[in-house]
Amino acid sequence: MLNSKADGNAGVVICGMFTLIIVVLFGVFVMFTKVITTEAESVQDDVTLSNLAVYKNVDLNYLAIDDRDLRIDPNAALETFKEHLKINMELDDNFNGLEGSVAVGKVTVNEFTIYNVNSNSVDIYKYTDSCRTFVHSTGIRNITKTSDNSVVKNTSVHATIEYKVNLIFGGSQMVTTSVDTDIVK
Repeated sequence: MLNSKADGNAGVVICGMFTLIIVVLFGVFVMFTKVITTEAESVQDDVTLSNLAVYKNVDLNYLAIDDRDLRIDPNAALETFKEHLKINMELDDNFNGLEGSVAVGKVTVNEFTIYNVNSNSVDIYKYTDSCRTFVHSTGIRNITKTSDNSVVKNTSVHATIEYKVNLIFGGSQMVTTSVDTDIVK
């Protein structure tokens, strides 16, 4: 009779330990999910802040003639974007992630597009990593869309970057972050 009671207690202890292990594993999974979500949101913020820095390159000569004519010089804007992206994402001069950066390896600016709105027309200056120069085209205000499918109503900047991140249980994955911002006067 004493043996059967001891066997029952051992079963309860084993069940309790198994349940505890499951709860701990679930907690670790939730914690890692939150960490990854926070890192992804921080990169989105870094790209958005780099996009917003570009608006310091508004051409003041056009603005002096018509205070609604907000034009951005594409070449100066790209340099401003890259400089701020390096600072915000903790990158070296070659766009490789430094210690503490979310990015592992090189960060690539896949697309950087300026949409200069003037009255009802849009001058589009698109830079891609493949051609490494701006290609100019035109569009119509309130009809033209960015690569993220946002309608261009005001002077806007679109940026898409690609970078590699480490996964929770080893390995890595390429991630793309894409952001649109616009300026209204």
